[in-house]
Amino acid sequence: MVGVAAVAALALTGCGTDAGGGGGAAAGDKAAVAKGDGVDVANAPISADELCAYLKKELPGVKKQGSEIGAMAQLTMGIAGLYGDHLDQLDGDVLDAQAVKTCPETRDELVKAAGVESLGDL
Repeated sequence: MVGVAAVAALALTGCGTDAGGGGGAAAGDKAAVAKGDGVDVANAPISADELCAYLKKELPGVKKQGSEIGAMAQLTMGIAGLYGDHLDQLDGDVLDAQAVKTCPETRDELVKAAGVESLGDL
């Protein structure tokens, strides 16, 4: 479970491998998830409507966490689970743009609970 959390955190923050090869993971390694190059709102693997439905469903549980760290962790893990096999296409800025457009109130409550300014900051 810790490995999944690490992959999710890397995916949402846009962290990838070290370009210099200094101990970074191999290019094909699924644990090294880079920001979704070429992904935008129009071609994201999860539609804005799917994302919004998911975020609305998750909102009560995220708010119950009682801490920003807990909320961030639950939200990060949940979004990673939603993206499943498409983690390589996960771009936090695209995700945030989808939420701003489709369900801004839900998005605002989630980022407040997680103590971030954007879903792209997770």
